[in-house]
Amino acid sequence: MHLDEIYFEIQRFKNERAWYNLNLSQDKILDLLKNPDWYELYIPADVLEFRSFEQVHQWQEIAVALLKKYCDRYYKHEKAAWENKHLEYTELTSDDPNFFTEYHVLIERSRDDIVTKLNEIKTLIETKQLKDLEFKGLPLIMFGQHLYQPLLYVSDNLIEVKPVALNEGEKDFVLDLRSYYENNRPFFQDKELYLLRNMSRGRGIGFFEAGNFFPDFILWLVVGDQQRIVFVDPKGIRNLEGMEDLKIKFHQTIKEIEAGLGDPSVKLTSYIISNTPYVRVGWWDRGLSKEEFESHHVLFQAEDKKDYIKKILENAISA
Repeated sequence: MHLDEIYFEIQRFKNERAWYNLNLSQDKILDLLKNPDWYELYIPADVLEFRSFEQVHQWQEIAVALLKKYCDRYYKHEKAAWENKHLEYTELTSDDPNFFTEYHVLIERSRDDIVTKLNEIKTLIETKQLKDLEFKGLPLIMFGQHLYQPLLYVSDNLIEVKPVALNEGEKDFVLDLRSYYENNRPFFQDKELYLLRNMSRGRGIGFFEAGNFFPDFILWLVVGDQQRIVFVDPKGIRNLEGMEDLKIKFHQTIKEIEAGLGDPSVKLTSYIISNTPYVRVGWWDRGLSKEEFESHHVLFQAEDKKDYIKKILENAISA
C-alpha cells in the first residue's frame, strides 16, 4: 500500500474538520493498521487474498475508511473527556441563542396574496391573538407551553423561512405533545411542562460526544424542586448505524453528562422519535423487536402515536 497517500488523505480529512490539535504520524498509522484489536472487518475473505495489484487500491480504501473512523471516535472521546470537567448547570435566560425576535419569510415578489396574509398574521402575533392558522402551506402552530410563539411548519416549496421551520416529524411531535397536555390535565396537576425548539449548529445546544448531535427539542418537566430534562429528536432512522449509532446511544451518554453535573435535582434523558416505520428497520442487528428499540429510547411516531408521549413523560418522572 502507498503509506504516503494514506497519510495525506488522513491529513486532509482532519483539516476539513479543523482538528489541528490531532497529530498522527506515518509510523503511528502503520502501527494502527498492524494492530487488529480496534476493528473487525466484515468482508468476503477472498478480498484480502492477493491476486493482482489492482487489489492494492481496494485495500488502501479500506485502510483509509478505518483510520477516518478511528480519528473521528478518538477525537470526540478526548474532547468529551475534557469538556466533562467543565460542565455546569445554568439558568436559561432570554438572551439564549435559541430565542429570536422575528422570522424571515422569503417568497416570490409577485405573490401579493401571501404578503397580505403574512401582514395579517404579523398583526395577530403582535396583538397576542394567538391561534392555529394556515395559509398557502404555512401553518402557524400555537402551543402555550413552548417558550416562544408561534412555531412555523412549511409545506409549500414556494415559501422559505429563517430560522428553519419545523419539518413534518417535528410538527407532528409538537401537535402530539400539545394534544396529550390538553387531554391529560390530571397528570400535570402537580407538574410544569415546558418545551423549546433547539437551534442547530452555532446557536443551539449540541453534544460533541454524540457525533455533534443537536437534538430538535428540549423538554422540561418540573416536579417541585426536581427538574427532568428530555432531549427529543424526531427523525428518520433508516440511514443510522443501527443501535451503535451515537445519536441512539446518546440516551446512555447523557447519563454520564448528568453524573458530571453533580446536581441530584436534575435528571437528563433523551429519545429518538422515529418517523421511519418499524418494518423498515426491524431487521437491524439480525432482527429487533419494538420493545428492544424502546429499551434504547427509540419510539415510532406512527405506530406508537397513541402512547409515545406518555412513555416519554412517565419515563422522565421515573428516571
